[in-house]
Amino acid sequence: MSAADILTGAATLIEARGKCVREYRDDDGRLCTVGAMREVAFGNALTAPTHHGVDVAAREHYLTAHRAMHLHIGDRSVTNWSDEHPAEVVVAALRTAAAGLAPAGGRS
Repeated sequence: MSAADILTGAATLIEARGKCVREYRDDDGRLCTVGAMREVAFGNALTAPTHHGVDVAAREHYLTAHRAMHLHIGDRSVTNWSDEHPAEVVVAALRTAAAGLAPAGGRS
């Protein structure tokens, strides 16, 4: 799974489950941007990239995805930015950041 896949998958999860604020995942299964990216990369919104047992390649792809999102939103905290924006804006930003990582004419 590539970094672009993580961003695209996170967008799809937020579209399907909804977006929450101030939590990675709420009791209703809604996800914030970072929680959705973690869910795709690690299988659990609450798993940090530094968690013991996280696959090294998954960690690197997640960190690349997080950095791409961070740069796309103007060098702000992804978590704080996510809390301040509606789901539609977050989904669009995730997809745009993913497109910026994917090579022209193919997948990353």
